[in-house]
Amino acid sequence: MGKAARAIIIENGKILVMRRVKYGSEYYTLVGGRANDTEHMEQTLVREIHEETGLTVVAATLMFVEKHPEPYNEQYIYLCNVAPHDGNAALRADSEEAQMNKLEANMHTPFWITLKSFEHITFRTPQLQRAILQALKKGFPKEPLHL
Repeated sequence: MGKAARAIIIENGKILVMRRVKYGSEYYTLVGGRANDTEHMEQTLVREIHEETGLTVVAATLMFVEKHPEPYNEQYIYLCNVAPHDGNAALRADSEEAQMNKLEANMHTPFWITLKSFEHITFRTPQLQRAILQALKKGFPKEPLHL
């Protein structure tokens, strides 16, 4: 059973999302990815965020655990703070995902969107999108929610 870690990163009224075009399907998700066999989820989170965006996670709190179809089965969603940066999250050309994209003609692009726009995008898992939207309005949960 695979597991993945993903990040909710919010700064200046914007949230960081990943635009995916994969095998002809276009959707949005949070940045993050699959755990290696020996990694703790927090290690996966830090590694994946850095690989995909160049950002460094400095604090993370588990907010949601989402049941998900293969290949991930479970996704651990963290609310994250990142180290100061220039504001431009960009796909790192040396990331594993970027290399796969070149071979498979897929697109994997992180970018900041306004919180208002987040409600209107085609998000990979609508139940997670709804949970994030509710948390933005009412506050994030004190204990992780299972979706």
